[in-house]
Amino acid sequence: MKWVWWFFCSASLVYGQSPLQQKEQELKALKLKEQEINAEIERLKLMQCLNLLQYQGYPASPQPLEILEHSAYAMGFDCNYKMPAWTFHVVIPDITFGNVSRSNDFRVDSMAACGSSEEQDYFIRKQNPDGTFSHDGFGFDRGHLIPSADFKWSPIGLSETYFYSNMSPQRPQFNRESWAEVEGLVRKMVEAEKKNLYVLTAPILSGALKTVERSVHQLKIPDWHYKIVADLSEETPRGMAFLMPNRKCEYRPSHYVVSIDSLEKLTGLDFFPKLNDSLERKIESFADFTAWKTQSNSNDVEPLNALELPKGYFNTEQALSKVGATCTIVGKVVSAKFSAKSEATFLNLDQSFPKQIFSLMIWKDGRRNFSYKPEADLLGKYIAVTGKVSLDKNGTPGITVDKEEQIQVWEDDFSKD
Repeated sequence: MKWVWWFFCSASLVYGQSPLQQKEQELKALKLKEQEINAEIERLKLMQCLNLLQYQGYPASPQPLEILEHSAYAMGFDCNYKMPAWTFHVVIPDITFGNVSRSNDFRVDSMAACGSSEEQDYFIRKQNPDGTFSHDGFGFDRGHLIPSADFKWSPIGLSETYFYSNMSPQRPQFNRESWAEVEGLVRKMVEAEKKNLYVLTAPILSGALKTVERSVHQLKIPDWHYKIVADLSEETPRGMAFLMPNRKCEYRPSHYVVSIDSLEKLTGLDFFPKLNDSLERKIESFADFTAWKTQSNSNDVEPLNALELPKGYFNTEQALSKVGATCTIVGKVVSAKFSAKSEATFLNLDQSFPKQIFSLMIWKDGRRNFSYKPEADLLGKYIAVTGKVSLDKNGTPGITVDKEEQIQVWEDDFSKD
């Protein structure tokens, strides 16, 4: 038997490939075929995304705009500002398992007949004697309107978000913090609800806007940016918009939620012109942030509406502005920890660790003044806590509680989930 196998292998080596080489070639061919199929799947998904946008209809504008259609998104490009008055794309559940990394291939958009902005609108690149490059920036980020991470399932779609037509001058703390938080929030909604969401994004191009003085095209600096999120499914149609100032925003994203109708009045655009009147009213007239799944921790909640709290009471989002003052903060205890070693108790209100926005500290001596265990008896309840607000080492506001009387269970309607 061994002789037969030796003869077969020898004959294969003389007249062609060995069995091992044949299988390796088959595997290589299968991998190439798999790449071809994946590329075709990507192309079809991109086409489907664009078809969905076209089916819903592009925003109608009273001003002439150049309509640019890329592989999976579209925009109404304002040639006067060299920025879009609107961008339109759909975020699909594929982002849950997409792993395409940033391409950083910033480039001029040749599709814009009137010309897009370019690198020299944001900084000057200089080559050093050692061959490296230094950058002389103008103080603004090349802020994505359609975020690249929304297309982390598609190398083509992600790369196309780096066209300069998809950029606006954004202050660094806005682009990297406040705006990025809203972008991540949208992806979190898609991942949680496992459905397509339609997103419209752009700067507000009106008013007496300042200029990026060293910009080669004298780009205007938007004071505001908006992002509209819409669920156009038959089961749960709804919509809301974020309107945010181009700076580090003081509050959480929910504070900046407005109705789509209000944005239409501000911009003059009709965002969903093909919707029937009743559905359009339902989606565009109301802006209920709580109607969306936005929390990664199921126990977390949004801060209470500050306008609905009695005079002298503040929500956890307002606590940061009360540092150094003695006041009453209201929120839900969503996480609690008791340290057996130090005998200290830590309670987080509304948002749990590591995203906490307000905390209570009850040290060993203060805990002795309690007739109950705070970490057990207060968990899941809305409470009102009175004391001096201070910042911890991470900059999170909180109150140190020394006695039981500082905490009261909030029995009003606000305690309802």
